[in-house]
Amino acid sequence: MSSQSARQRSFRIHDGSFEEARAFAEGLLARKDVSREKASETLLVLEALLQELVDWGLDEDTELEVSGAGRLGEYRIELGFEGDPFVFDDGPASLEGRILDGHSDRIDCSYYSGRNEIAITVNRSNRTSMHACMIAAACAIVVYLILRAMLDREARVGLIVDYILPLEKVFANAALMVGAPMTFFSLLRNLTDAYVVSRRGSDIRALHARTFATSVFAIVLAFAAWPALSPVLEGLGGTAPQFKGSLDRSFADIVTSSVPSSIFEPFEVISPIPLIVVAFLCTYAMCSAGKYFEPLRQAMMAGYTLFSRMLAAVIAALPPFCFLAVLDVLLDADLWSLLEIGAYAVAVCLGIALLLATYAIRLAASGIDPIAFARQAMPMLRENWRIGSVIDATSYNIRYCSKVLKMDRTLLERNMPVLAQTNLDGNCFLLMLFALVFIFMTNTSFTWLNLVVLAALILFLSLGAPNQPGSILIGCLIITMYLKSFEVVAMAIIAEALLAGAQNLINVIGNIVMVAIDDHKLRA
Repeated sequence: MSSQSARQRSFRIHDGSFEEARAFAEGLLARKDVSREKASETLLVLEALLQELVDWGLDEDTELEVSGAGRLGEYRIELGFEGDPFVFDDGPASLEGRILDGHSDRIDCSYYSGRNEIAITVNRSNRTSMHACMIAAACAIVVYLILRAMLDREARVGLIVDYILPLEKVFANAALMVGAPMTFFSLLRNLTDAYVVSRRGSDIRALHARTFATSVFAIVLAFAAWPALSPVLEGLGGTAPQFKGSLDRSFADIVTSSVPSSIFEPFEVISPIPLIVVAFLCTYAMCSAGKYFEPLRQAMMAGYTLFSRMLAAVIAALPPFCFLAVLDVLLDADLWSLLEIGAYAVAVCLGIALLLATYAIRLAASGIDPIAFARQAMPMLRENWRIGSVIDATSYNIRYCSKVLKMDRTLLERNMPVLAQTNLDGNCFLLMLFALVFIFMTNTSFTWLNLVVLAALILFLSLGAPNQPGSILIGCLIITMYLKSFEVVAMAIIAEALLAGAQNLINVIGNIVMVAIDDHKLRA
């Protein structure tokens, strides 16, 4: 064994003994303050991967480099060695194969110039970005106070128009440039996965129907909560909306704009309805392609991975633009705007509390004590906050629910992966609530037909929302384009900074509640 640094060491495999590599990886995880549950899961995957390398035929004299790497809110344990390209065996025949197959979404293999690079993703956390955004918001308040003392009202408005707004638009355009294809590939992935798993039996199709119903219910609940939340906005905000706008979309306009003039138009002008139409057409084409389905699906997953990495790079720049967004609203409406933002935040929090109350009612109606259930689930929710993605946390959630909440393991393994992709109550509820907030802020006139189309748009955008930081921002920006309310881009940036983690937790809670109810019925 040769030591290279505190984050990287090289090992030689002797008689299948991996204790030294495992101990080094365990030290890396301890230094990164990874939770005990997540560290145990990662070490289990590492041991299975090392055994798989030996079974594959890795020579014992091969120098295996183990290191830890963190980038853009993601931390990974990486293995590197020279030799032939490493490939997994077909089918999870062995115990190690079953472990790797269950965590395949966390394992990434690549081969460059005779060297294999295998990465195990430990976690993808949005906490670092959120903390940086909080610091940026505090700095914006300090800078605003300085500028307010130095500049008059006209100079402050000129600063917004000439400098801040153009920078905000650059960030919004970059997010949409990556986010629109990302949403398309995510929607395509979820739809094709839903098609594949639905062929397993009627129980999966029934599960899809129930998840669709809960998503519709979340949107309807946002509508129902709005009349009760409007007085809160008017009372705490203290001022009428500053912007005036209107949106006159007739039925003919909606229908004629549903099909793009070219297949590239949805990505060029970020047209949300044509984007969804093209995704459905591609899904049908892929699922009816027969022997070409798997190659097409691999190409789709490659596109998904490409734009996912690009989106992570764009969202990494969120803190400085959060600074600009907060400074924008302060320079435009002075400190009074903080009270108005607080009013919208209170309204959103009350709406979330209402949604959580419906979960408690569903649990109680099924014979489950919601208070005891919440106490048992709290450590799991804290870990999901650290992970930041309901898909990445699926394997952890399955084990926790099986061991602590005593749910049926078979039911969890069958339903949880499906729910992680399709049961997105948090996306539906928050995006609908944000859309209503934007309508209130801009005093946009709407008909019932416009609202129904907007609700359907949000439903399918939620299905295509990327399961990583940035989903709220992308959804809000696409909605602002549909509403033609470009003046609330700053609010979309602030919403992403504040509520990205809450959106993921709502999705997780919705999944756990649905499985808990099914498990209780199964036992009864």
